[in-house]
Amino acid sequence: MNRIKLVLVMIIWGSLGVFTRSIPLSALSLAFLRALIALPILFIVMKMKKSDKVKWALLKPYLISGVLLGFGWLTLFYGFKHTSISSAVMIYNMCPVYVMISAPLLLKEAISKIQIAVVFISFLGLFMIVGNNLSEGYGYMGLALSAISGILYATIVLINRSIKVRVDNQTATFVQIFTAMIVLLPFVLFDGNILTIVHLDARAITYTILLGVLHTSVAYTMFFSLYTHMKSVEIVTYSYLEPLFGILFSVIFVGETLTLPQIMGGILILGSTFIGGVLKDRKLSQEKDLIQM
Repeated sequence: MNRIKLVLVMIIWGSLGVFTRSIPLSALSLAFLRALIALPILFIVMKMKKSDKVKWALLKPYLISGVLLGFGWLTLFYGFKHTSISSAVMIYNMCPVYVMISAPLLLKEAISKIQIAVVFISFLGLFMIVGNNLSEGYGYMGLALSAISGILYATIVLINRSIKVRVDNQTATFVQIFTAMIVLLPFVLFDGNILTIVHLDARAITYTILLGVLHTSVAYTMFFSLYTHMKSVEIVTYSYLEPLFGILFSVIFVGETLTLPQIMGGILILGSTFIGGVLKDRKLSQEKDLIQM
């Protein structure tokens, strides 16, 4: 049952690009509304869990990651709207590579030969995808912001790894998404385009609500609840279904076509990071088992 839940979460997150393309709002408005709509449900979930009171000092890393999360959503949505969904998905999923590069420098983690190979292979795939998209007439901006989104998410991962005293997942998620909404609010007010929501048809309004409720509050709550029932190596393995579903949905519902360089680039990025991530998590699990023995 837990595996089914995890696959369902990957399907939901995989459909994010298609939903983004289907809503005629700016990337900024979508990122803000995603957080705003999700917050009431996340607040209820947090209160239902009856979490202990948390000291403000413990929330600092979650506040920082919340700021990064807001801009991460913004740049990813911009990428979805200004380049092909499949390319944005694959470029964004360079996130594990950025973590591999940064972790030895920032967290003093060792980097293996396999991880070094993953980095080189992934960047080769990235160059193939970027070169193909430029030849098809897409601008640099959509590609660059998709990459920045991956870098921002990688930074969030590094911050989460560095946290020594953690709060419960429900509180952490609420704080991060609340911070994301607050940090985006001034830009939304200055931009003014969010007012165009009153001109949306029923379908676009429904998609916008689903973006906040389904893709954010429901999916995040389900995903974090699985950590108490599944090993991290299993979650890492299944998480690579998200970009695959994203590419599949872009072909089925948006009518995108995949070129050979895109396919090869995607295989290099997703295949290498998948193998690198699984091998690392298995090693950590084995070390943990040895410590417990």
